[in-house]
Amino acid sequence: MASFFSTPLWRSSPMQMVQLFVQIEAAHDTVDELGKLGLIQFIDHNENVNAFQRYFVNEVKRCDEMERKLKYFEDQIKKEPKIYKKLEQLQQEPTDVPAEEALQMDELETRFDELELELKQANNNLETLQRNYNELIQLRYVLTKDAVFFQENPNLAGPQGEHSARSPLLSEEAIVDVGKQGVKLGFITGVMNTEKMPAFQRSLWRATRGNNFVRDALIEEDIVDPHSGEEVCKTVFIVFFQGDRLQTKIKKICESFGANIYDCPDTSFERANLLQKVSVRIQDLSVVLDRSKDHKRQVLLGIVSRHSLWTTKVLKEKSIYHTMNLFDYDVGRKCLIAKGWCPKTSTEAIQIALKTATTRSGALVPSVLSVIKPEGDAPTHFETNKYTKSFQDIVHAYGIAHYREINPAVMTIVTFPFLFGVMFGDVGHGVMMLAASIALILLEKKLDGKKLNEIIKMPYDGRYVLFLMSLFGIYVGFIYNELFSIPMDIFGSNYKNIDGVMVQTDVNRTYPFGVDPVWKGAPNELDYYNSFKMKLSVIFGIIQMSVGIVFSLLNYLNQKGKIKWINILTQFIPQVIFLWSIFGYMCFIIFLKWIHPYHRLGTDPPFVLPLIIAMFLQPGTAPEPLLYQGQHTVQLILLFAAFISVPIMLIPKPLILKKMHEDEVKAKALGQFHEEEHDDEELVIGGHGDHFEFGEVFVHQVIHTIEFVLGAISNTASYLRLWALSLAHSELSTVFWERILIGQIQGGNPFMAFIGFGAWLGGSIAVLLIMESLSAFLHALRLHWVEFQNKFYIGDGKSFSPFSYKTVLSGDSDEA
Repeated sequence: MASFFSTPLWRSSPMQMVQLFVQIEAAHDTVDELGKLGLIQFIDHNENVNAFQRYFVNEVKRCDEMERKLKYFEDQIKKEPKIYKKLEQLQQEPTDVPAEEALQMDELETRFDELELELKQANNNLETLQRNYNELIQLRYVLTKDAVFFQENPNLAGPQGEHSARSPLLSEEAIVDVGKQGVKLGFITGVMNTEKMPAFQRSLWRATRGNNFVRDALIEEDIVDPHSGEEVCKTVFIVFFQGDRLQTKIKKICESFGANIYDCPDTSFERANLLQKVSVRIQDLSVVLDRSKDHKRQVLLGIVSRHSLWTTKVLKEKSIYHTMNLFDYDVGRKCLIAKGWCPKTSTEAIQIALKTATTRSGALVPSVLSVIKPEGDAPTHFETNKYTKSFQDIVHAYGIAHYREINPAVMTIVTFPFLFGVMFGDVGHGVMMLAASIALILLEKKLDGKKLNEIIKMPYDGRYVLFLMSLFGIYVGFIYNELFSIPMDIFGSNYKNIDGVMVQTDVNRTYPFGVDPVWKGAPNELDYYNSFKMKLSVIFGIIQMSVGIVFSLLNYLNQKGKIKWINILTQFIPQVIFLWSIFGYMCFIIFLKWIHPYHRLGTDPPFVLPLIIAMFLQPGTAPEPLLYQGQHTVQLILLFAAFISVPIMLIPKPLILKKMHEDEVKAKALGQFHEEEHDDEELVIGGHGDHFEFGEVFVHQVIHTIEFVLGAISNTASYLRLWALSLAHSELSTVFWERILIGQIQGGNPFMAFIGFGAWLGGSIAVLLIMESLSAFLHALRLHWVEFQNKFYIGDGKSFSPFSYKTVLSGDSDEA
């Protein structure tokens, strides 16, 4: 049994600290083989050395630069949706390992430089061509729209059609002050973003005090921005004005709004000639632009087929040199010295990897692996699979287990979905959740490894948690006998309605499984269900907290020396006595009232809570009628045991630790102290080292004792949330069924019945399946983190993070 509780399922794998001596010529291949293995967590030998002063900083910088270029390539590919889609497909495929290992960094660096230069030149050419193309398109629209503007003025269209654009806009008969001499107007025309036009016109009006005339027309096609590549909506404008000063002001305003100003000929003949030339140039430039884009696409297609392979190679190389920077470099012996943690069971695999690396590199001196005395606390490593990982993550979200501490995730696999089911229990809603979880499990191969939206990623990562939660929801739903809040008469009720009175048909028969369906809808339904669920909540709470205290015993048993027995005698035993003297006795009373037929014997037993309160306020007495013979004596003994267990938890341990410290100091002074041999599988907690402060230890023990005593009461009350959420779920389900669905069906209108069904289904999914399940999940999480784990779980450990290519390539490592 003891060996079972020491397995990697229950406790962290036994770890050892190892030291590696690697020749410099074999270092790269050695780290490469260890990265494939993923079994050593290296310790930084150069903590006090700046990152820019380490031995392989130039190699890391080189890899960073290559990674930047790969990122640049990817950014360029993203601008081509079809090509990027192909890249995403290739990224999902496994890497060709032989092809990746055959790549040489020098060749890759040269290739990256060439591709980057070629892409930059292509982008510059495309940007220049696009800018010229845009200007020609805009000029074409300016010429076209301006012709419309001038045609709208009859004074500009003479019989020959050759009048200047600067001819008088007013007829000679209308000019009084200046005789027959017309007013000469200048104009500025150009193109700007449509969204800026209102502000532009307001600025013109204010700057010229209204002495301008503006006409504008929207360009029907969007213009591509050469910098961003996005399509922009633009507008052609023409501003008429009088005088050189206004011309200077208007040009400055146009520049401030980013407008492109074009010189437009004065005569319609010149505008027509220019428009024809512009059209020809646009056609020629369009051909050149298409060819340039095709050339860039060909370059990107060549990159896409190798991009994933290149990325894998560069990330691996970068992680290798990043890891080598953690090693100590012995200049005299020309070797690297590394320290790290690894599981005890992995020694042989590491030795094989070292031999393989030595053979690959052709080094004459083989690498040396030796086990050394540990420095500091060992990291925690639990062996998980895709089923248990989600539950382990729930525990790790609270804190990483201390090395060799008992693992709460083992019990969490069962208790977490069960407590969720107690709060969520409904067969119908459980089946709907089960269907969703099975769908996620069936999509596992398709979705695994893909970058998912955060909203989808959370339920996908916890798909097996959802699966078990739904199963327990269905199971507890059968116990509550609820299917969308409707009772299920599976085995036949034991009650019959005779003249309006419910009569039990068979006194000796009980409903085989769960609650008799007759209770649903009965006048005293809430009284019955509240009593039943409230008592179940307390029982489940006491059982789970008791399991937590037993887990503390398993932690104590894994300690060495006197501290093991001190903790068992002054912590575990008094804690069990205190909890079970009060709350264990409460559970006994609940079961006694359920089992013993008091009502058939004509007695009305007292309520449980007043009985427990009277046990404290009036020791030696009990409310009548008594539940069993000797009740006064039993309650008095239990009360005494509970009170005496508190000082046992509080006083002895600090005094014993003080005496042990004094004896240790005396033994060291006499030279008779012998340090105990280190045990890799020992749980080391609560040590004070050479410094021992009795006041600090005693205050810590006082806090721990008060926390347990008050926590035993508050934690028990906290489990009543199981009853509260179960009641809320049941009542909400009843309201949705009766008020939304049945109410519309009974109305007799088929259309309203259909609407009612849709509202019921939508409300059930949104409120009961999503919001209620999330609420039950969070409350189950709290019961495990606070009420269960605080009885034994320290959670101050460090996670085992070995150097592994799998971690590096997944992006979860800092080395990536």
